[in-house]
Amino acid sequence: MKVRAPGKLMLAGEYAVLHGGDAWCLAVDRYAVVSDATEPGGFTPPEASASWRRAVAAGLLSALPPEGSARFDLTQLSGGVGRKLGLGSSAAGCVAALGWAMEREQPGAIARHLEALARCAREGHREVQGGGSGVDVLTSACGGLVRVRFEHGLEGAPSIARHAMPEGLRWRVFWSGTSVRTSEMLARVEALRSADPGAHSARIEAIDEGTRDFERALSSHDVAGVVAAVQRLGAAMAALGEASGAPIVTPPMARFAARAEQFGAAVKPSGAGGGDVVVAFGQDDGAMAALREAAAIEGFEEVDLGADGAGVIPMNTRERCLA
Repeated sequence: MKVRAPGKLMLAGEYAVLHGGDAWCLAVDRYAVVSDATEPGGFTPPEASASWRRAVAAGLLSALPPEGSARFDLTQLSGGVGRKLGLGSSAAGCVAALGWAMEREQPGAIARHLEALARCAREGHREVQGGGSGVDVLTSACGGLVRVRFEHGLEGAPSIARHAMPEGLRWRVFWSGTSVRTSEMLARVEALRSADPGAHSARIEAIDEGTRDFERALSSHDVAGVVAAVQRLGAAMAALGEASGAPIVTPPMARFAARAEQFGAAVKPSGAGGGDVVVAFGQDDGAMAALREAAAIEGFEEVDLGADGAGVIPMNTRERCLA
């Protein structure tokens, strides 16, 4: 038996989601796959230890099956040996592991108990990671383009709404050539919050405002509005980086974004920034062709990604489409 769960792209709400803002995240067609140990291939990464897998299942299963009974394959979510793309491999692995355990206990459990799976996977992942929003986990479980809202704080139950991309909106993903540890970026931003709460609050609010603009444009199917909102989000993330000393928007990212704006497109970090991937939006094929040229000039490599509408599923069943 095999279960797969998709990776993710953060589109809007980075950093602000930790302080009550909404986050927008897209599931993508790169997958973590968990299978029975008797299945050929796969590997077991360090984080797939028994203690990690028990944490994944906290609140739903007393423990996963014994050590060595599962194979974890996260290779689709990496860019090769030594490369981290920032597509949420640990979150997808967490969701796939819990889904695999549930299906072993009771075939069909994923479809019947998706909400419980998403909730428990998020709790387990946050336990292991020491915090975070868990938006990547929820997106991996549900699939599609989702808005996540924490109306009762990060410890409360999230509200998840699924949306569609506006017709005509083009998007691409590019790798910066550098991997970054999210924890290091978060630590610098948290240090700003301690040292200058006012500066931190103002910059988080700017990201939240950009996220609200993003939602309004999506809801009204305003392609130009989405691009403009992404431009504002990129600028707001750059301002947070400048204030905190965190290289959220690196010089190559800033140059890439400036080139994109010249032909009506937008580029911003996806996630904590500083490296990993950026997401680019445009209104037509001409803009996307120009984006590819600009990316090559600034040293970015295109990553071939599409959207995933199914979320976590057993691979021997028909996919549900939730996008």
